Amino acid sequence: MLILHTKSEKETFNLGFLIGKNIFYPSVIALIGDLGSGKTTFTQGIAKGMGIEERVKSPTFVIINEYQASHPLYHFDLYRIKSSDELFELGYEEYISDKNGVVVIEWAEKILNLLPPEHLEVNIKIKNFNLREIFLMPRKGKNYLELISKIKKEVKC
Repeated sequence: MLILHTKSEKETFNLGFLIGKNIFYPSVIALIGDLGSGKTTFTQGIAKGMGIEERVKSPTFVIINEYQASHPLYHFDLYRIKSSDELFELGYEEYISDKNGVVVIEWAEKILNLLPPEHLEVNIKIKNFNLREIFLMPRKGKNYLELISKIKKEVKC
């Protein structure tokens, strides 16, 4: 596990960027944090690091947005999901099994039992108005451990 602190939206974005720049395929990133903690900002950084130029918006009302670059990014926002049945109706299993993509799930705590055993859990805690404490926790998988190792070497926040 790696624990980092960011002191601004820009630093939270930059941490996401480092992950996106170093990500491997396929990947699943489970974001956990309160409303306003920076989950979408973090995801915007991941997208930019993956080479996605399109502006990433929170998919709260549509549940999922897809973005294309050399590899697709599937951005889920489960804030409004009431049951896992809704998720399966959207094709969750197809997205999660895409061998060339990255799946980022906001409000992942709602479906922890549905996540693949190998994933990166990112827990973002609000410490004060600008300060965030971010826990990067690889859940199984050598690739996620290597990703955390790369981030640790490159981080500037």
